[in-house]
Amino acid sequence: MRFDLKRSLFVSLAALGFIAAAGTVNAQTASAKTYAHVISNEKMTTLPQNRNVNFTGSNALYNKAGTLKGAKVVASRTTLNKIKNSQSSTNNVRAYQVAVTNRGSVYYKVVTYDGAYRGWIYGGKSVASIAGGVTQYTTFKNQGLSTLTAAQQSATYKIANPGTANNGTTVTYKQPAWTQYKVGRAITDSTPYASSIFKIDQVGTRTRENDQWVHIYDVNNANSPANGWILMSGLTQAQAPVADNAIQINLVDPSNNSTIVKSVTITRSGATKGTNFGYYSNGGWTISQSDLASIQNQIRAALSGTNYSLDSLTTAQIAQIAQTNFGSSTNLVANKIATIADNAVRINLVKPDGTILKYTDWSKSGVAKGSNVGFSASGNTLWSLYSGDQSSMESQINSALSGTNFQLNTNSNTLNSTQMDAIARGTYGGQVYINVVPVSNATSPIVPRLVGASQALKGTDSASLTAPVTVAGPDGKATAINGTPADKVTTADVLGVITAYAAYTGKTAQDGVNAVNTAFKTAAKTQYLNTNVNLNGYTGASGASFGTFDIGGYISNQPNLKFLKSPSFNSYSYTPNSDPTKQGTVDTSTDNSISFVFLYGDNGKFGSPVNVYYYTLD
Repeated sequence: MRFDLKRSLFVSLAALGFIAAAGTVNAQTASAKTYAHVISNEKMTTLPQNRNVNFTGSNALYNKAGTLKGAKVVASRTTLNKIKNSQSSTNNVRAYQVAVTNRGSVYYKVVTYDGAYRGWIYGGKSVASIAGGVTQYTTFKNQGLSTLTAAQQSATYKIANPGTANNGTTVTYKQPAWTQYKVGRAITDSTPYASSIFKIDQVGTRTRENDQWVHIYDVNNANSPANGWILMSGLTQAQAPVADNAIQINLVDPSNNSTIVKSVTITRSGATKGTNFGYYSNGGWTISQSDLASIQNQIRAALSGTNYSLDSLTTAQIAQIAQTNFGSSTNLVANKIATIADNAVRINLVKPDGTILKYTDWSKSGVAKGSNVGFSASGNTLWSLYSGDQSSMESQINSALSGTNFQLNTNSNTLNSTQMDAIARGTYGGQVYINVVPVSNATSPIVPRLVGASQALKGTDSASLTAPVTVAGPDGKATAINGTPADKVTTADVLGVITAYAAYTGKTAQDGVNAVNTAFKTAAKTQYLNTNVNLNGYTGASGASFGTFDIGGYISNQPNLKFLKSPSFNSYSYTPNSDPTKQGTVDTSTDNSISFVFLYGDNGKFGSPVNVYYYTLD
């Protein structure tokens, strides 16, 4: 509700002939020892709703024009700055008189809607432009009906709590409360209209509170005195005839079951009037899981923004719904929720099975109870959150979800557009519901390592050692066994190494045997049997940290990981020939193996490989 203050001034001053051709009031030089005097003082003649203003905080408010003799401060700039930024419409301001001094200064006489402050304030040097201590102000922002959901637009309503309270939710107003000066209630008692059925034809928000007001009209009486503005939160959907293929669930106040808080309608295609909604099974009445989930979601949506909840249905309530006949209604008692601060919204976190995981109350200073948490962005059917609020909410929600194995969205800890819409439509002092999802698990592949070794152990499904074997000769040079797979080493290869050692000065045949056996054992310490060994079983919340005790506890409870075993490998012995001119014989043992025993694991994060370390008993 905006006005053209410039036009108002032109109209007021032109009548007295004080408007120059250029529309300005020329300043006149005054003596330093003289005071200004008023040459024009008239009531403003434009429509009242076009004279709403707000303070800028740059000038104080006086009991008369500030440059007149005897002018005293009524309200300082500090006070006017507070009124300027107030979030209460009682601090809206109306301009109703304009004066011009001989020095060419324009002053407006203004009053706050609550009457707390009244006086004159400097308004600049020209009626052609607004300046100084006031500025044009819109006290109420009209919005299109598209701000409401299709269901809200088509629904019929009753006043939720008829009575005489002047609180925005009980009676109706000629204009949204405190948005026009001295324009008050349409009715002072809504009790006679408790049964009246209304629809919504206008919607908007008060600028200071950002609370949602709607204009309602009686569908049966176009001239009803009750037609007017009321807070959206002051309405409840009216009871309409229940369709033959539907049931209606009325959610009633626990202390007064005749007071319907909200209603939900459940429709089933092809249902016959008079038949039961549910069925009898195993000695009791029940409904399908899909119906249960659907009903629970509709109940939560209906109670969102109220001081009631019904987060889970009892067996008795489910049986009650099951026995309800199509074409009729049933009452369920809603629960009064724990007190929510007037400047907070309760955000309920809903698991995929429909149950409430937990809730968190997010608060914001300076907001009014009943005002919307967010706003309806132009051209967008989804509501939005104010700048800065989203990150604050996400931080608080993520803190609440910590350790629960749930998160806001798959692979994301941020609110999506649907979640933001649900929160933004909520009101301070009420509650909303948003879905959360299980934290996606990630695997940390286990990497076995031998303590002190630079390379990881390699798994094999071969029962025999296949790792490469290298045996240096007595002179340090390569022999026939040089990177040869263990299962490819022949007796002749071994005999060749032994013979070379026996022929080398200072070495013996046994030195050759020892060199071969040591090489095989060294190769065996690089390989393990991976039969029945699961290296991909250590999982947890993606990105979550784990410590050495965590991985240690896991490995210790996995016998096939706590102990590993190498494939079998050969060991050799040598028997010299009694004829020193001939070669001796080589005997082979094939049942040798090495055991690996878990020692410790590294710290890490789920989703990344983790090194675990083993030692050998050989």
